[in-house]
Amino acid sequence: MTSAPTCENSEVVTEMGAQPTVTVATSWLNTCSGCHMALLDLHETLVELLTTTLSLRYSPVVDVKKIPEVDVALVEGGIGNEDNEAEARELREKAGTVIAFGSCACFGGLPGLRNLFDVEEVRRRALCETVTDGSGVERMSEVVPRLHGRVRPVTDVIDVDYAVPGCPPRPDLLGDAIVALLRGEKPALPTKNLCFECERQQVEMHKPQRSFVTTGVHALFELKEINPTKCFLEQGVLCLGPATRAGCHGRCVNANVPCRGCNGPPPEAMEQGGKMVDSLATILPAGALMFSEDTVGTGYRFTLPVSIIPGAVEGSEAK
Repeated sequence: MTSAPTCENSEVVTEMGAQPTVTVATSWLNTCSGCHMALLDLHETLVELLTTTLSLRYSPVVDVKKIPEVDVALVEGGIGNEDNEAEARELREKAGTVIAFGSCACFGGLPGLRNLFDVEEVRRRALCETVTDGSGVERMSEVVPRLHGRVRPVTDVIDVDYAVPGCPPRPDLLGDAIVALLRGEKPALPTKNLCFECERQQVEMHKPQRSFVTTGVHALFELKEINPTKCFLEQGVLCLGPATRAGCHGRCVNANVPCRGCNGPPPEAMEQGGKMVDSLATILPAGALMFSEDTVGTGYRFTLPVSIIPGAVEGSEAK
């Protein structure tokens, strides 16, 4: 990432009806568009920004064919094909400040799990085996962009000035980042892991002991009851909180669902999966994870493209 971004038109206008001064583009690349839904979830804040400060010049939600020069570009999604890369590079060229928002843009996200397979396998599955006419014949077209060999985050292809992770990002975190940038300030993201935000009780993990805190690893459906106030790990339920950046306010764990790591690793962690195994070493028998049907998808669900090994190694089988 580059240094803290600033906008030439960084004065945030607060009076309704004032002329918008900051031009903005938004784009979604290899993604589901959920992060744009988070942007819309700013509700009245977004309306105020668009009527007082921001002038939307390019977006999937407006009928504009060419990317104009803008002050700020918000980019959702990773780089999965030729068109994604071309648009990302053009946005970088045309925008003064680029914000990557969402886990796909920051880490590659869920689409990055296709890195476990050869690109020809992916094309065959998508364009031959699942065609609706049942013919099994590949339906290619000149308008279908060519897939890259692997998915990459936007940050691998262009310089971004700021990144807001999450699947999708919390609207308030995204809104705070936009407003801070408009003021010429560097937005602040939490630097600790999710456990510092989590209100669940950790008891056994803080006791000096030679044995594991729990002896098994359980899926949610395997347990008859899940204690809503006790740490998931102490109940033998795998939770990626220790290896995930804080900032989401525990929206999953508060709903009695363990963290799956969508905010990516904390800043000091080299990679999320390795950080999780390290965290589990004295809590539960991490070797049990080797018997999981989806080991990689558990530790690297959102961050495989930014791991040390960002895809399948030749001669290996995905697990």
